Amino acid sequence: MDKPLVKKTHKKYPVKYIFAGVSVLIAIFALSKSNASLSNSGKNYNVATNNLVISTIKQAEFVEYLPLRGVVEPIKTIFIDAIDGGRVEEVLIQEGALVKQGQAILKLSNTNLQLNVLAREAEVSEQINNMRNTRLALEQNQLSLKRDVIELDFKVLRLQKQFTRNKALFAKNLVSEHAFETVKDELDFQRKYRETVQHSQEKEALLQSQQLEQLAQSIKTLESNLAISRGSLDKLIIRAPSNGQLTFLDAQVGEAKSNGQRLGQVDLIEQYKFTAQVDEFYVSRVAKGQTATFELNQQTYQIDVAKVYPGINNGTFKVDFSLSDKAIAKQLRLGQSVQLKFNLSSTESKLQIANGGFIQNTAGSWVFVLDKNGTQASKRAIRLGRKNPQSIEVLSGLTQGERVITSSYASFADADQLSLSQSD
Repeated sequence: MDKPLVKKTHKKYPVKYIFAGVSVLIAIFALSKSNASLSNSGKNYNVATNNLVISTIKQAEFVEYLPLRGVVEPIKTIFIDAIDGGRVEEVLIQEGALVKQGQAILKLSNTNLQLNVLAREAEVSEQINNMRNTRLALEQNQLSLKRDVIELDFKVLRLQKQFTRNKALFAKNLVSEHAFETVKDELDFQRKYRETVQHSQEKEALLQSQQLEQLAQSIKTLESNLAISRGSLDKLIIRAPSNGQLTFLDAQVGEAKSNGQRLGQVDLIEQYKFTAQVDEFYVSRVAKGQTATFELNQQTYQIDVAKVYPGINNGTFKVDFSLSDKAIAKQLRLGQSVQLKFNLSSTESKLQIANGGFIQNTAGSWVFVLDKNGTQASKRAIRLGRKNPQSIEVLSGLTQGERVITSSYASFADADQLSLSQSD
């Protein structure tokens, strides 16, 4: 027996419930995608490329150097001081003029000094005259002793002849014994007396010779002192100590200058040097013999460190660079500034990145590296080494040919990824 078919009825749900369910599924899917994206890339900023500086990592010659401002200075400066002081009577040469050694620059007057020198001259002259009189007396005494010896020699000679004659006559009984002995005794006495006088004369002559030498030395010393006294007057005329340029002169007619006061300076301009101030951070890396270069009239020249000053003032220390080429010196002027490139290392082939504002935001520990398409940039940890104003040595984290954002990261330093686009 056939069973009757029962018609099934479909349960109908309201449309609003269906729409709500679909929305929840879409939201869940979007949330999962968003979470996945955030978990993979963190913050993602959209950045216009025209606001960025993008550089390519390259392998090239690298040298660590410092840019310095070198100032042209004379190789040597000689200062001019007023030794005895006085009143400025006349200025013969103006500041900035070229001078020759010994050339008069200005004249001073000093009445007290002139009177003191005149008194000194009179005193020294009197002492010299007294010594000369003493020397003359000693010489005369020495001559008198020599004359006495000569007279005694003559008496001995005469008595010797008389004794010889009397001896012959006494042998023939032609002269008395008394007369013979008288002459003989007189001869013996004169001989002994001559020996005594001669010995005394030799001692006194030696003593007088020593005294004369001492007097001569004393006179020489006094004459030298007298020359110094007279030279004090000559020094009232201030002269150029060397050939050069009178770059400073502080003297006006009628002005009084005290002893030792600075009057001016002469710079030796046949040779120049460069001086530069270097940051104290590099004090242990600067030494005599290192080199620097500079450009002048489209040519590059090399100079050497001649002196490193030990003192540090306001965070910098002074360095002198020698410039021995006179041909280059002729193209320079005192006080001229030149941009120096001071080498801190030798030239080597290194992987390097362009120096830029990114270093201030990352301290060189990471950068944003572009992908092959140039549409995305991701954060990457790197390690940098030495640097110069143009480039920085890359130690790890980057390879040759990769492109990196080297401008400032100030506006997106907290991002992990950048989406790059061209702005109109």
